[in-house]
Amino acid sequence: MTLYLTQKDVESILSIKDAVDAVESGFKEMGLGQIEMPARVYLHFEKHNGVLIAMPAYIIGPDTAGVKVVTVHPDNPAKYGIPSVIATIILNDTKNGKPLAIMDGTYVTALRTGGAGACGAKYLSRKDSRSVAIIGLGVQGRSQLMGLCEVRDIEKAKAYDIVPEARKKYAEEMSHKLGIDVQPADSLESAAKGADIVVTCTPSPKPYLKGEWIDRGTHISAVGADTAAKRELESSLIKKVDKLVVDFMPQALVVGEFAGPISEGVIKKDNIYAELGEIVAGKKKGREGDNEITLFKATGLAIQDVITASKVYNLAKQRGIGKEI
Repeated sequence: MTLYLTQKDVESILSIKDAVDAVESGFKEMGLGQIEMPARVYLHFEKHNGVLIAMPAYIIGPDTAGVKVVTVHPDNPAKYGIPSVIATIILNDTKNGKPLAIMDGTYVTALRTGGAGACGAKYLSRKDSRSVAIIGLGVQGRSQLMGLCEVRDIEKAKAYDIVPEARKKYAEEMSHKLGIDVQPADSLESAAKGADIVVTCTPSPKPYLKGEWIDRGTHISAVGADTAAKRELESSLIKKVDKLVVDFMPQALVVGEFAGPISEGVIKKDNIYAELGEIVAGKKKGREGDNEITLFKATGLAIQDVITASKVYNLAKQRGIGKEI
């Protein structure tokens, strides 16, 4: 029998804390070399402005494996009233290949990405970080702030989106949800300036975050650009960063955030300090001083999906949630 879990099932099981813990353990296994994870496979639906991505992974320590199939169609909310990101995850029994579970992966994707940003901040931001700027106020704008509140004592957030109405709605919703002071920002500059942590989670095709807005000691989590066509950080910012950290080198080098600056000669591949897994596993140091500017570039990894989905599966079995098919 295979356990089937709907999005409502997954939402009833998975907390942001569960996601942060699962993703951190996945990064540790990666840093220890205990994973098998090929680069993502893309199908581009150019006439529909969409993409299908297949993301398989095997994590040797907890002996869990599976694949996520995710589609990204930015026009979905306006055209069809459905999410931009839609995902399904299949977990397999490594002993015999049998499907253990088929579950909605949309909520897993949202929370595990927030968990990845939080994990980057845990190891790279100042421990006394209290303020954050969130740029891009969609699903990820929410899960990133939720994740940060798990690893840092965040007291204040400034929220910016190109849609003015989204700023006030987000501020009201997240202030109530997290019990912190969330204020709408009128501009990118006013959001970023003075923040201890800056999170970018937009689908922008053009870089917009400037180096001159970023103070010494700031940590940046760049989450939005996950293809070569997207880019959020200007070269002036990339050049200013003291410690560049990525989730997975083969993916990070081809997305716009680094592909652009490398082609411009602003940085070289050797300027990338580490993969986050190396830091989590203790092979390299994270933040080494309060004056450092650090950057974590997240592209999204299959190990994050599989290890988080495994957590959901085990909790569902314990609680009797889902349908056996």
